Amino acid sequence: MNKAKAVTDQMNPDDVVEFLAAHPDFFVGREQLLQSLTLVQDNGNTVSLVERQASMLREQNAETRSKLDELLAAAESNNDVFDKCRALILSLISSHDSDSFFSALENSFNQEFKSTAYSLIIFGNTPRQINHFTSVVNESSAAEYVGALMRATKPTMGVLRPAEQDFLFRHASDKVRSAAVLAVRIDEPIALLAIGSEDKDYFKSGLGTLFIGFVADALALLLPRHIDH
Repeated sequence: MNKAKAVTDQMNPDDVVEFLAAHPDFFVGREQLLQSLTLVQDNGNTVSLVERQASMLREQNAETRSKLDELLAAAESNNDVFDKCRALILSLISSHDSDSFFSALENSFNQEFKSTAYSLIIFGNTPRQINHFTSVVNESSAAEYVGALMRATKPTMGVLRPAEQDFLFRHASDKVRSAAVLAVRIDEPIALLAIGSEDKDYFKSGLGTLFIGFVADALALLLPRHIDH
């Protein structure tokens, strides 16, 4: 029995782990030994410890780059949404009458947000159609279909129930696969703004609602000037 085998017989893997943990600088000055160590991969092939470490670093770098790309994409998307919301609110503020106010809403959602459909439901005592996308309805009647959306304190994002979608988007309902719905409120809801997209992932339930919620806050201040409640 040679010396190496005798030492091996007296040790177990836990002893090796404990020793290396207690001596983290063990391989300093023993680079040749470090390079000679090999590992058995899941596919049965062997690879040097150094190669395995390099591979792990490449994987970690790739994962880090992927997360960074996701963060950059989210930042660009948020910046784009912010620019659109800013342009919309400025156009609403500068509207000189109700016709230009509601036209600014329509143009923004059709051209800037590129929505498949949109509607503004205003709650009032005298039901009427203001334009193709904007109408006044009785609040109790609307509550039968979209009561949960009216009570929501934050924008609702994602897939709507069929009854909600049909009420909000009417003839364009079958084209909408995801939506954002915002309750415009002062103390109580005064309107409901719905934006629909044919892209099922455009309005995800986990999408940030900060900027789009800001639009609802702005409408709460501006809308009463253009409608008699």
